[in-house]
Amino acid sequence: MAESAVSNIATADAPVSIAQSAANNEKKEEIEIEDSADSEHKSAGEAAPKEILKPGRKRKSPVWNYFKEVVIKGEKKVQCIYCRKAYKASDTGATTTLKRHLKDCPYMKIASGNTKGMITFPKVEKPEEVNLTFMPGYDPMKAREIIAYMILAHELPYSIVDYSWFTTYSQYLCPIYQKVSRNTIKADCLKVYEAEKEKLKKIFKKVDLISLTSDCWTSNQTIGYMCVTAHYIDEEWHMQKRIISFNELSPPHTGETISDAIMECLKKWGIENKIGTIILDNASNNDRAAGLLRLSFEARGKLHFQGFFFHVRCCAHILNLVVQDGLDQIENCLFKVREGMKYLKKGTARLIKFGEVATQSGITTRRSLCTDVKTRWNSTHRMLESVIHYKKAFEGYALRDSNFGWLLNDIEWANAEKVCKLLEVFSVATDLFSGTLYPTSNLFLMEIFKVKKMICEAYLSSDCFTSDMSVPMFEKFEKYWGEVSILVAMASILDPRFKKMSVEFCFERLYPISEFKGHVENVIAKLRALFEMYAMANVAAGSSTNTAASSSNVAASSSRIVANSSVDDDFMCFVQSKCSDDPPRSDLDMYLQEPVFTSNRNEHFDVLSWWKVNSVKYPVLSKLARDGLSIPITTVASESAFSAGGRVLDDYRSSLSKDNVEVLVCGGDWVRANSKYQPITVKEATKDEEDLQFEISMGTTNKN
Repeated sequence: MAESAVSNIATADAPVSIAQSAANNEKKEEIEIEDSADSEHKSAGEAAPKEILKPGRKRKSPVWNYFKEVVIKGEKKVQCIYCRKAYKASDTGATTTLKRHLKDCPYMKIASGNTKGMITFPKVEKPEEVNLTFMPGYDPMKAREIIAYMILAHELPYSIVDYSWFTTYSQYLCPIYQKVSRNTIKADCLKVYEAEKEKLKKIFKKVDLISLTSDCWTSNQTIGYMCVTAHYIDEEWHMQKRIISFNELSPPHTGETISDAIMECLKKWGIENKIGTIILDNASNNDRAAGLLRLSFEARGKLHFQGFFFHVRCCAHILNLVVQDGLDQIENCLFKVREGMKYLKKGTARLIKFGEVATQSGITTRRSLCTDVKTRWNSTHRMLESVIHYKKAFEGYALRDSNFGWLLNDIEWANAEKVCKLLEVFSVATDLFSGTLYPTSNLFLMEIFKVKKMICEAYLSSDCFTSDMSVPMFEKFEKYWGEVSILVAMASILDPRFKKMSVEFCFERLYPISEFKGHVENVIAKLRALFEMYAMANVAAGSSTNTAASSSNVAASSSRIVANSSVDDDFMCFVQSKCSDDPPRSDLDMYLQEPVFTSNRNEHFDVLSWWKVNSVKYPVLSKLARDGLSIPITTVASESAFSAGGRVLDDYRSSLSKDNVEVLVCGGDWVRANSKYQPITVKEATKDEEDLQFEISMGTTNKN
């Protein structure tokens, strides 16, 4: 429905005939939205009809192509299907009034060419002084529906409908637009939320296995919220994720509380028997919650993957812990950088002078001078990158401004560059792991091997600073990833570019020579065990359809025995059948024995598309691949993956009731997911504005 709304907007400037528009109006599938708060302000022509009358005898006059019979507030009326103006229905079927209306109807004038269809922009002194030509086909209920979708998709406040210039803009598009209250649009958003929720429930009924991620958020009133997200691969082999709950979590946040909240959410959605994996942050209460949920699923016989992958720790959270241990070693250097940035950004004159120095030094000034948030290490990485980019400018500026006392010395500059090099590997890995539109479990093994290799090289470095910084990072890495997860090893094998090669390559370098073969064999054995489970389930699913075929085969076999009286002939046929072909191989054997898929490293490879194409060739293994590759390895999307602090609700959402928060968070996620394009949110737009403001302050816009 969101797509149809967007489509209507995109084609709003295309002239349509009266007949075409009538046909379109009849075919529209709309969410029923009633205006309770503003009903007293509506004219009769704008009131939503409560009931469409059954047609009586066939109308002969062509005027009825443009009107329909409705009941408004219990009274029979005839309504124009374009401007929605309504007239009292005539018992005699007279059409004089209706014909007179068609002569005056603004839509009819446009269709006949009597009025220009172009939009003009007269000088407007006040928002309410708007008088423009408009296009035919306006539907006030559809307009409200689109506004509701817009608010959800772009994270806008309900009060946007109270903005005077929003009303002005809407009336530029259509002068008969009637302002609605924030309470009305809030109710409309709730209707969109409920409609999208029902759609999602139908989708979940078709999905065999779902992975869950869950993390906690806090409002500025220190109220705890728990976010639960469902991840799955749809019928078209596309990776999908939907937020299915964003509810207040009552204290204390014990494992029992978290477990009960998750189970309640699953039952509401009817997916309590479809959960294969739960990914949680690394915390003792989460470990307890996962243990309780595992017992519940096991008791009901609904523990998928033999329980191998039921609880997975968020890898982005562990990467955060590793990085923070390293950054602690350069706290003094970071302090000087932060203070220097604050000094420059306190006054526009300082930024302009800094920009002049940068230009004189031959440095491009289009790059933003970033400040960081201490709990978000990727922002620290960007800050160091920007400072290093402007190194000569900082040195030149310090000579001109005697009050600038935070210039790094040569050793500190060198250390900052070393830290940037280390953090780059972590940043690439975290960005990759935080994706939600593609599988990530198959990518983990190779990327985490790159991280381990980088830490080991730093650990063995002759440079004291690099070596000292890597020691706590190495220890934290070994604590959580000393043993490679069976999940990520199997997922890597299910990537046709890697198969067993990635496991053998990485394990040989991660484990002692005497141990790595045993680890590889263990992974293959677990994969075979899972494959056999899927093969048995596939046979069981097809047994009912094969019963009739089996009966006919028995009858055919009996007739053959009678017909072939010669035992010698029968024996020779038997020998030939046994010797002619090799025993049939399983999907897994064929897949592992065939060469790896070779792709261009610079080209995007869609592993799900590969499995979709090859699902006929590997009917059983493809089902295992679909379920295994649907498991994410982080609990958070990219905007939160770099944070060492908790996720915090903004001031606007913190001020809303818990039910409204869920409508906006979940509904917004669903609308954005179903959209043809990726709508920009207020938060993203604000970031762009901040970057632009920096460029303007330095006087660099439209330069370089």
